[in-house]
Amino acid sequence: MNKITKTLEVLAKNDKVCQLIQTIPGLGTICSCRLRATIGDIKRFKNPKDFPAYYGLVPRSIATGHNEKKGKITHRGDRTMRSLMVQGAGCVIRLATCGKLKSKQLTKWILKKQKEKMPWGKLVCAVAAKLLRIVREALQNT
Repeated sequence: MNKITKTLEVLAKNDKVCQLIQTIPGLGTICSCRLRATIGDIKRFKNPKDFPAYYGLVPRSIATGHNEKKGKITHRGDRTMRSLMVQGAGCVIRLATCGKLKSKQLTKWILKKQKEKMPWGKLVCAVAAKLLRIVREALQNT
């Protein structure tokens, strides 16, 4: 473990927002510190989908006339944070499929999406966006 990681752990231990973020599955010390640093004022995200959109985790809308399709994710925002969220979401999915995830609602939602045969990449991005919406909700209520 290097100096930077140790410093982040000390900062996260002393910060209530980081501790709150770490209670959400899949989000650890590095992720919570990075979120804390990039969020700013959480109240600026009026809509729950605005927060994942800030990190580029929403599908691109392709609209022509009366046809509207959803494309790949937009890739806007902080690339490193998006990568951390995707890694955390992959861990959450694995925990949910093994039955070791403590959050029953999240497990039920993930298993429903898997039953619908959602591809792995889409599922990971959807779970990452869901985790960010959970973070927003938790921070809005404090």
